Amino acid sequence: MYTVIRARIASREWDQGHQLPPEWQLADEFGVSRGTARQAITRLVNDGLLDRSAGRGTFVADRQPLAYPVSDLLGFSRRITDSGRTPSSRVVQVDVVQRSQAPADFVFDNAVRKLLSIGRVRLADDIPVALEHFYLPWPRFAGLADIDLESVGIYDTLEADFGVKIQLGDFTLTIADLDEWQAEQLDDPPGSPVFLMRGCVVDNNEVIIAGVSSYYRRDAFSFQFSMARREHGQHPVARPLNPVLSLQPDTA
Repeated sequence: MYTVIRARIASREWDQGHQLPPEWQLADEFGVSRGTARQAITRLVNDGLLDRSAGRGTFVADRQPLAYPVSDLLGFSRRITDSGRTPSSRVVQVDVVQRSQAPADFVFDNAVRKLLSIGRVRLADDIPVALEHFYLPWPRFAGLADIDLESVGIYDTLEADFGVKIQLGDFTLTIADLDEWQAEQLDDPPGSPVFLMRGCVVDNNEVIIAGVSSYYRRDAFSFQFSMARREHGQHPVARPLNPVLSLQPDTA
């Protein structure tokens, strides 16, 4: 019962503000005792997914979007942890592909012929909120395929285990529509609009070490920008450690 109700909330079959049936009705639906139904509801309340109000009933909780400050290149896990939620991952793809199979705007060094392709669903409190896809030069980062990618951060692993010093992430932020496979991974209807952040990560030698496409559910994230005002004719101050984001129509 607990797992089924979580799935209904994650898929938005029961959306924010939806009132749950009474406990006796849930107990009948799932073929369990009222005590078992009450325990499942209490777990979901403790998880922050349900709100229970005496005299009114039980409702799917309003979940505030995860704040994504566009100021530094943090990994997903640290952003989710900073928001007070528990991050986790589900690996959905690990393959070696031809360079031509990656998006054309990922401009790797000419010597790169093959790429390690990694797809992961990222979860916050067990709810899928993002789908990310990494392309990394093969065989330079072949060892990533042997690592438990469900429990580590890729950026942290590149720096700790592969001697990479990450300098910069250069990304564009657009709106895209989920295809059927992407929608299935994110428990969202096909065609749902999502934030798409796509771009490249470079090391301190200005070499591209990863191409990244990340799809963020619009009901789960809000992007926050900090922009300084400058005088007319004044050149912008370079901030090499900040992602460079431009809002433009999706042409993918």
